[in-house]
Amino acid sequence: MKKIIIPFEGPSYRPELLEFVKALNDKSKVFLTAAFVPEVDYAQLWVPGSLMEGNVYIQPAEDEDKIVARNSARVRRFCDDHGVGLRIHEDRFDFALAAIRKETRFADLLLLSNKHFFEIISPSQPNAYMTEMLHDTECPILLQPDEPRMPGEIVLAYDGSRASVYAIRQFAYLFPEFSRVQTTLIYVDAKGKGEIPEQGLVRELGALHFRNFRLLRLSMHTDTFYDTWIGMMKDPWLVAGAYGRSDWSRLFSHSFINRMLNEHNVPLFLAHP
Repeated sequence: MKKIIIPFEGPSYRPELLEFVKALNDKSKVFLTAAFVPEVDYAQLWVPGSLMEGNVYIQPAEDEDKIVARNSARVRRFCDDHGVGLRIHEDRFDFALAAIRKETRFADLLLLSNKHFFEIISPSQPNAYMTEMLHDTECPILLQPDEPRMPGEIVLAYDGSRASVYAIRQFAYLFPEFSRVQTTLIYVDAKGKGEIPEQGLVRELGALHFRNFRLLRLSMHTDTFYDTWIGMMKDPWLVAGAYGRSDWSRLFSHSFINRMLNEHNVPLFLAHP
């Protein structure tokens, strides 16, 4: 059974994420932890080392408590109707982002909307709240678009690093139900000169976990990767890894990842050691 955390920011309600949890539960049982996080989490608006700059004031939503109570009941009813195990953190002001990060140490997956997570702060993703969450979470993260979908194909991003292999293993361990999905491990060699690092070992790893597995070295720039290759796939998921703050920053400052999030709505599975 997988433990999945979904933070609902403020009075928001994300039925598409719940429908995705239901679809996962139909394949392999899950336990959902839901938390309604205050839209104004002052402890996180300015902290040493925070990615958020300046003073931010957000007008609290009118009747927010009533809306949160209603949405909490909707989540509970949905999970009861579909046989999904559930725990809701009732006191949302005691369960802000710092507490969510702590709970990720004991969870299997953090599920977020790739467009709407704290969009009141900034609609451009990844915004400061999402970036902070990605930096500090201690479990894998799945970013899903407005219309979440099961994978039609899986793309494993590999660069020879420990982090990229870790992400591949975590995905395989967490989603054995997708082992028969067409899976491609890609090594992007923009200069077209190098061999795939540890090719024999990574081929063996992939073949052990995925029934329909192939390995490709692509001689192209990642900026054109979507338009020339992944864009032809049916419902692809992208699996990627990074070490820590510096690598996450490089990953998300890269135009390729930003295009995956903001233009092409490709679900992203992210993990770091």
